Amino acid sequence: MENKSYLLDELRLEVGSVREQVQTLLSFYAGISKIISTKMNECFSISIYETNETSFIRKVSSGPTQEEAVIPFGESILSIVAVRGNHLYRRVNGMQKIYLPFYHLHHLLGIIIFSVPLDRYRLSEDDFIFMKEVGRFIEVQHQTFFSQS
Repeated sequence: MENKSYLLDELRLEVGSVREQVQTLLSFYAGISKIISTKMNECFSISIYETNETSFIRKVSSGPTQEEAVIPFGESILSIVAVRGNHLYRRVNGMQKIYLPFYHLHHLLGIIIFSVPLDRYRLSEDDFIFMKEVGRFIEVQHQTFFSQS
C-alpha cells in the first residue's frame, strides 16, 4: 500500500469535495463510500446505516459486507454502539471493524461501519482520526440537505 499519510490526505481532499457534487443525502453517502472503497483494496468495505423508529437501515455500502440491510434495534452490535455513543473497534473473523455513530445534536442519525482485513492493512491512530473526521463531516453536512430553500 502506498504511503499511508499521503493516502489519508488524498482521501480527506476527495471526501471533502463530495458535498459540492451532489444534491441528495443518499448520493452524498454514496459518494463518500465510493471514494473510500475505490482508493482501498477490494476486501475493504464501508456501510452507512441510518435509523428509523425500530431499526438500522443500510443506505449505502461499498465492498463486501456481512451485515444485514435492516437490523432491528437490540439485535446486533449496532445497538451497543448506539447506546455507548462512541466509536467501537472490534476484530471479527479476520476483519478489523470500526463502528462510528453520527449525530445531529444528541439525536443518533446513523452508524458508519468500516471493515478492513487484518492481513492486508493494520489500522493505526491516523486511520481512526480519519474515520472520525468522516463521521464529523457527515454530521455537519447532513443538515444542509434539509435546510435548503
